[in-house]
Amino acid sequence: DPYAYDLPEDVSEGFGASLTSVLELAGARPHNDSSLGRRIVLSSEGSLHVYLLLDASGSVRSENFRLFQECGAAIVDRLSSFEVAVSFAVISFASRALVIVSTAEDESADADEVLHRLENMTFTDHGNATGTNVRGALMEVYHMLLFQKARAERMGHPDSWRHVRHVVILLTDGRFNVGGHPRDVVAKIEDVLEIKPDREDYLDIYAFGVGALEVDVAELAAVASHRRDETHAFKLADAAALRQALEAALVATTLGDLCGVIVPAGASRPPWHVILRAGREQRCAGSLVGGRWVLTAAHCFLGGPAPHAWTADLGEGELVPLQRWVLHENFDVRAGVSRGIPEFYDYDVALVELEREVGTRGTPRGTLTPPSRPRRVCIPCTEDANRAMRKPPGMTCEEQEAELLGRPRVPAEFVSLDPQRMGVQIKRQEAWAACASGATQPGTPYAEAALGEVVTDRFLCSGQESGGPPEAATCKGESGGSLFLERRHRFIQVGVVSWGTFDPCRGGRRTVGGVLLRPPAPPGHRPRDFHISLFRVQPWLRRHLGGVLAFAPL
Repeated sequence: DPYAYDLPEDVSEGFGASLTSVLELAGARPHNDSSLGRRIVLSSEGSLHVYLLLDASGSVRSENFRLFQECGAAIVDRLSSFEVAVSFAVISFASRALVIVSTAEDESADADEVLHRLENMTFTDHGNATGTNVRGALMEVYHMLLFQKARAERMGHPDSWRHVRHVVILLTDGRFNVGGHPRDVVAKIEDVLEIKPDREDYLDIYAFGVGALEVDVAELAAVASHRRDETHAFKLADAAALRQALEAALVATTLGDLCGVIVPAGASRPPWHVILRAGREQRCAGSLVGGRWVLTAAHCFLGGPAPHAWTADLGEGELVPLQRWVLHENFDVRAGVSRGIPEFYDYDVALVELEREVGTRGTPRGTLTPPSRPRRVCIPCTEDANRAMRKPPGMTCEEQEAELLGRPRVPAEFVSLDPQRMGVQIKRQEAWAACASGATQPGTPYAEAALGEVVTDRFLCSGQESGGPPEAATCKGESGGSLFLERRHRFIQVGVVSWGTFDPCRGGRRTVGGVLLRPPAPPGHRPRDFHISLFRVQPWLRRHLGGVLAFAPL
């Protein structure tokens, strides 16, 4: 039916099967699941060029053009957050084409610069030239390909272009009414890339027609790539439906052993989150950091049974027995008793070794990994964290700390008992003292103690500020869990939840729907939570995880 629209969920399924797989370098196609369709496959020596063609013709209207920009930004943002060599081109077109970013520029591989240019282009850049010249936009892609081949020859690597795979994503709203039919340019592109049956995977052209009734599906199909049992041309009701489809398609499910990925993006329980149980009792939380190892708080094991009586709940009914635990050698909860400190939580970190390896480590690249599968979190001062932040290899631990925690207030999250992701702000620099002082406020066990006797420089501090944004307080049972930050869809744990001045879950009251109630603190009390900074226990982490993780220089 030429007048029917594709449903966003159908578009995301068909488009996503190809696009999301570029997030992993792969040597062969995944098999055993014909429903996934052909996947874009990258060899270890290859890279990917993505060309975004955005319609800015008069019939689009500025609000829809803005949605096109947002769709393009989502593609750049998501693809660049993973460990794949990607360069981007951005072309807007009306009666003529404007190159915003070219793959001929070094900046095409800098996602931040690409996003900056994409987000700052305007609908009015084309003035009164209101036609729809798709052919002109594709000609710019063709010229970029010619330049790439010529540059490869000049640099003495005449065949290097053969390892680059190309994805063209066309977002338009109407017929191609200026510049002639674009099919001949598609033929030129296929010719320059030598697209034959044995190289058809090196070019994918996706055409999205949006909104207006005059969208001609046959014309879209004439531009798009053709594969057996696949669809590369889509027609959606409006730009909002397009955005919905693309966001769903960009959900990452073939990520191998990448750390710090939450799938789907809004999932309440991160895949690294572990619940530690002594028998049936939930004693603490923890985070999967690699192989068999779970990072948690040392105080969780005080007065508890031996390791064999514990299990790690990884979600989805997966329970793994504990083999042993390693507490930080400097942790001594009774160390301050002689000074009037009833419990002292400095160095409150431990590593738990499970009886078997869990997560995605060892998963072949390109293999489909279910979203629910346990996945490790990124921890700082590792090369994993450098890659997650898109920083060069060798970035030091000190530089990572400045990058992640170099502001007075740093948004972060922890995981509640429910489990839900809860928002806090880590207080640093000039905000630190006021936050930390809450440890010795009246009504706490430390009210008569000197602050330095209770809170050392190994603690990160969070808690509601007067006039500040709402912040959650941690509950008993949430200790040992991860305090983590988001950077470009990747998550890095910076702290281990240790202790707090107020337990909002103390009454254990729940709503009719079973949600745990977290009432506010009593008047006059300022809830404060303290977390062991992973930047301050690096020697211990390196000693025990050096064979599992690649650590960055201090």
